[in-house]
Amino acid sequence: MPVYEPKEYEKVIRRIQEKVKTLPAKMGECLSEEAIAAFEECHKIKLPQAYRMFLKEVGNGCEHMFEGCRLNDLESSPCQEPAEPFLLDRFWLWEDDDREEELIEADMENKVYRGNIELADKGCGMSYHLIITGKCRGEVWNFADVGVQPCCERQDFLGWFELWLDEGDEADYFKDYVYDEADFE
Repeated sequence: MPVYEPKEYEKVIRRIQEKVKTLPAKMGECLSEEAIAAFEECHKIKLPQAYRMFLKEVGNGCEHMFEGCRLNDLESSPCQEPAEPFLLDRFWLWEDDDREEELIEADMENKVYRGNIELADKGCGMSYHLIITGKCRGEVWNFADVGVQPCCERQDFLGWFELWLDEGDEADYFKDYVYDEADFE
């Protein structure tokens, strides 16, 4: 599934609403524009439009998303310096980075652990985050204990959530991901 264009959001939201009706899991109550604006003001951010629409028209979190975990509601989503820019635009496996550990940790702090909110914690060091600042704003990325990467080659929140609706716990968020040979140089 692609990153959707804003002109497609209404159609995608309607499709997601229909699919959600078939879920055994319970969606959280939709948020008002005022509640979303208050969150944004508190954190000095503007959430991506597709996610804002989801919160207002589909729901705020989901009690069961993946096996044993939930889609975080906005108020309890861990934020990592949300107003600071997320500086990556391609995957980074720090486990394979040959630089000194303090340089890697500084890059992690300055490039990765900022400008995003956690959507779901899958456990075992893996979680999904919505990027809210920087070049990849609006995309969902996989965070693991060894590195980070975008899902499904530039997957946005609506596509990420819809893939889960379609495939459940079997959703493969990496099946379409293509690495460029230059990424390994």
